[in-house]
Amino acid sequence: MRAPAGWLECVANVSEGRDPAVLDALSSALHSVPKLQLWHRDAGWDAHRTVYTFAGPAEAVVDGCIAFVAAAAVHIDLRLHHGAHPRIGAVDVCPLVALRPEDSALADRAAEQVAAGLAGLPAGGWFYSRNARRPEFRLLANVRKGQYEGVEARQSTFDFGTYHPSFGAMALGARDFLLAYNVNLSAVNLDAARAIAAEVREHASGGLPGVRAIGWDTPAFGCSQVSCNITDLNRTVLKQVYDAVDRLARIHGLEARGSELIGMPPLSAFRGFSSAEDGANYLGLSSVVPFDVRERVIEHRFS
Repeated sequence: MRAPAGWLECVANVSEGRDPAVLDALSSALHSVPKLQLWHRDAGWDAHRTVYTFAGPAEAVVDGCIAFVAAAAVHIDLRLHHGAHPRIGAVDVCPLVALRPEDSALADRAAEQVAAGLAGLPAGGWFYSRNARRPEFRLLANVRKGQYEGVEARQSTFDFGTYHPSFGAMALGARDFLLAYNVNLSAVNLDAARAIAAEVREHASGGLPGVRAIGWDTPAFGCSQVSCNITDLNRTVLKQVYDAVDRLARIHGLEARGSELIGMPPLSAFRGFSSAEDGANYLGLSSVVPFDVRERVIEHRFS
């Protein structure tokens, strides 16, 4: 079943993954917004990062983003933050996604409305992806260059809001569907994870189309991971990434042993499988934390 017309999704990433009281406060901010639905909260201890997926009519999502940023500005202090994941601010990235292709322009406008609604809050940053004010900022990695530690020196270039050292900066914009997908290796081997990531990510001479990847250790899971962003589900889906990581891992005497999907995928991510359930089993999505297809796949929210 398709999403209702005019609905947007936000996949906000915050630089806090360890304090349940803070995470609950951010959830409460979203629950306070009428017509807004908090679909999922995915916390990562080692990354020290949590992904909130919420959705609703465009005006509710705009209000939810503003309430969420306001709560993060109160409860998160980046001066005290250290984690495995790159970050520039308390709300590191705030992407808005149209749940129907014909609502793409609505998502673009909503990002601008969120930025305007941050006036008076100790928060600011840059537009990225489709709202980027400069071509290089269409790519999130370019917005994040220098990470939080370099934000103060760049504050004069903010596209919106104001700089505060406890908040840092945020990247805000409308984008297409993106999957954050981490493949577990069978041991702790950071060098192998980084080498595999370099092969998997799209580059001039190969790699998987539309895939960005880094390698890191995840002590909480007892392994290294190849952490990927799949930016174009028309060209690359989950099975292709998992199989590629497994093939390359075997060159290093390792193997892929389950995986982790952050946030909410569409059904199209499981192309190549007879069903999403079969895909979840093949990919080992419940090898670390439970993965319930009925709860996690976007289309099931409207069935």
